[in-house]
Amino acid sequence: MKRLLPVLGALVLVAAVLAVVVWQRSDTVAAPLPPPGDVVLQYADGSPLWRSGEPETPLVKRVTKELATSASMTVGRLREVGGATVVTTIDPKAQSGALEVIRTVSAGQPASLRYSITAVDPNTGAVTAYAPGNDPAADYAGGVLKEPGQAFFPFNVVAALQSGKTLDSTYDGRSPRVFGQASVSDKADCGERCTVRDALRKSGNVVMYDLVANDVGVKPVVTAAHQAGVPESVDLDGTKTKLLVGDGDNTPNAGVSLGASEARLRPLDLAAAYATFAAAGTRHNAHFITRVTNAGGDLVYRAVDPAKPAFDQDPARSKDIANQITGALRDAGACGPDAACLNGEWRPGVPDREQVAHAWTVGYTPRASVAVFVGSDRPAAPALDKEGRAVVGSGLPNEMWRAMQEKLTP
Repeated sequence: MKRLLPVLGALVLVAAVLAVVVWQRSDTVAAPLPPPGDVVLQYADGSPLWRSGEPETPLVKRVTKELATSASMTVGRLREVGGATVVTTIDPKAQSGALEVIRTVSAGQPASLRYSITAVDPNTGAVTAYAPGNDPAADYAGGVLKEPGQAFFPFNVVAALQSGKTLDSTYDGRSPRVFGQASVSDKADCGERCTVRDALRKSGNVVMYDLVANDVGVKPVVTAAHQAGVPESVDLDGTKTKLLVGDGDNTPNAGVSLGASEARLRPLDLAAAYATFAAAGTRHNAHFITRVTNAGGDLVYRAVDPAKPAFDQDPARSKDIANQITGALRDAGACGPDAACLNGEWRPGVPDREQVAHAWTVGYTPRASVAVFVGSDRPAAPALDKEGRAVVGSGLPNEMWRAMQEKLTP
């Protein structure tokens, strides 16, 4: 027993020292992370859209990009902590309808044509349909910048109304006209005393250029477009690209009034901006995600809608400006009696002024703002339909826009 006492004493001493060392450690071993779990994307109604490990479509990439920028989360990190469920804004009926419209209209058309349909809910900013086209390698809804042509005109008119002009202000709409070094022409046949209202409805290039170059100015037009919802910059394939800027990121030239090269936008941007007109001058940020919950069902992110008057700090004034645009576009009847829309196209002008690179129909009802794009897959090649005719806004894009509205009807 006497022999054991020194040994027992030593063991007690060692145990005490170990206890003190463990107690003093600040980096105690953390609980092990849960095994990696799936990240699931759902449609707005909760039905499955995508699961991690499956191929990523342009729509999925758009959602995961917003997940990283707005919610500061990545699919990889969410998997590491056990998985998550991401509820998107995409309406399954609207999405399947948009895909069906593209399949139906593109059947028999030249393989070189590309299409996209993008729909935004004016009341929330939720992107309800995102069909980026028939080319799985390209995103023609949010991954390209295209000249909007006449689809840009409403922003000119917003700036005019903000400056004190009215829809009944008149300009010389005879075509062609020369403004300094620029020769501008159109087929609007608007006459010597053409109102802003008629120039908007008839796609009067001459009046729009005169209005911006000589009266309103380019900067207020750019401001109006941003007020409507066109972002200051976008991420294209990992590169930040500023919108509505000229050389050296300076103010663009007056050609922006005609939706020219310095006015290039994504179809998503036009759908979101026109949604502000549909919402009577209230801007809701376009978004793809409603909420995110972790593996335990706890809410970890919810989209917040910072709705605000777009065109004036006074909500009544902002509403009046938007409603004037809506009234003028609805009266034109380009998309039916209950819709406000514009058809347009972009003609590069070299070497043939009749050559059309791409065409649009962008319009809205109180329920949805929809941008339809149809264009060539090659920038230098004209967009031609199966009859060999130039694709114009009143043709294939308008046909697709009307078909999409039928899909959106309850």
